[in-house]
Amino acid sequence: MPRVFAHVPTLRPVMVFIDGGYLREDLKKRYGKEKDEFTIESFGSLLGHKLLPSVSRSERIRTYYYDAIIEESTIEKVKDREERKELREKREKQKAFFRPFYDLPFCDVRLGRLVYSKKEGLRQKGVDIKMAIDMLTKAYDGHYEFAILVAGDGDFADLVEAVKDAGRRVIGAYYKDNVSPELQKSFDYRIILNKGDLKPV
Repeated sequence: MPRVFAHVPTLRPVMVFIDGGYLREDLKKRYGKEKDEFTIESFGSLLGHKLLPSVSRSERIRTYYYDAIIEESTIEKVKDREERKELREKREKQKAFFRPFYDLPFCDVRLGRLVYSKKEGLRQKGVDIKMAIDMLTKAYDGHYEFAILVAGDGDFADLVEAVKDAGRRVIGAYYKDNVSPELQKSFDYRIILNKGDLKPV
């Protein structure tokens, strides 16, 4: 009697792209904390229970987490001694926060830089362009079928359309009271994040 082999469905490759500043901003807004962090446990739970199940038979190829850090060269340019001290302390906290992410399986941290001026405070530089380059190049290289984008800024709407033009599908995950209408409309499928999804422990 001939053997009958069960058909194993092909897994669908997924990559997750996360705007870390977006998540941290929402944590501060909802929980009233200055913490620039959420726990690694809640981060893993968000991936496993909320994002990846949105694609049936999915295989997570990699998660990319984008954020910014104060560079030492930026601190050295600040003339006021107390301001330099505060910025250095903040940089150490940032480094401590990012450290566990490097140990997560299939997770890459992409850091831009935070530049400082007395008039404007700290501003991110280079974060959005890193995400755009990664999403587009990996779309055209065929590294994923589905992209899950965790973000709310309307500037990403053109990026989503470009990824779709490359033949990929884009799922958006966002807080419904913190997302631009243009970005929201651009997604193929939408995941609404809730208050408890990243509750700090």
